[in-house]
Amino acid sequence: MTQPDYPLPVLASYELYQVAHIATFVADRLARLRGASTKAERGAAVHGVAAGRAALERALGATRPVTLPEPIDAQTFASAQGLVAAGPRWAEVVSLAPLGQQGWAVIGHVPGLGPVGARMADHGMADAVRRHVLTQPVAELGAWAMTQHAQPRPVLPERVDLAGVVGSLDPRRDRDRAVALRLLGVDRVLDTVIRDRFAGVDLHAPFVVRPQPRSTAGLVTGANPQRTTPPPARLVARSRSSAARGGTSRQPRWIRPQVTTSNAPSVPRTNAGP
Repeated sequence: MTQPDYPLPVLASYELYQVAHIATFVADRLARLRGASTKAERGAAVHGVAAGRAALERALGATRPVTLPEPIDAQTFASAQGLVAAGPRWAEVVSLAPLGQQGWAVIGHVPGLGPVGARMADHGMADAVRRHVLTQPVAELGAWAMTQHAQPRPVLPERVDLAGVVGSLDPRRDRDRAVALRLLGVDRVLDTVIRDRFAGVDLHAPFVVRPQPRSTAGLVTGANPQRTTPPPARLVARSRSSAARGGTSRQPRWIRPQVTTSNAPSVPRTNAGP
């Protein structure tokens, strides 16, 4: 490679970073759904997708159903690639309108993983995922690997076992933390489950990208490899400066105030699921 496997461009805001993590969580559950071999595995994956969508809608303050982000297929990737210039590690956002399709595509290439990309309806979310692709270690980006064919979108249940999904989250993973944070406030029972599962974890703490040593870049398999090295001084300074300005409560213009909508999956008061 001609550049570090873990480049560090200017990071997006805290809210954009959360959205990218939640979108990656959804993509991961979609990948699990494709690979499921039992009814239990399929059910867990579907409920995970639904929980991720609920978190995404709350993060975006959505007033209508959010189209699920999904990995890009080979045909769309090949068509969209002609619209951008390539590099050793790159990612770009392009409109799919010239291809006669709706929405936006993130297409890129990650050394050690190959072609990656996503399809989504919202340009802001697409840009968040683009930055995510440029800053995350290879071990965290597998869900965005290009698929050979477009995948059918799952039919999500109206009632979602959010408590069961939260119980399967890994408190060490940033994407799982982002989902849990955005599910806070759905109801008191779920809040209790989240507090128990994430005991000792500050869900409101800003995510800070920590580069890996060059000798292990792309080979880290731990649940949260970002936390193995101290953050660069400039990132710490940026985080403190943002906190001093109230950065974690500021929202980019494209994210509306958070509201719970009737379009999000309905949640049983007991969180027991169907």
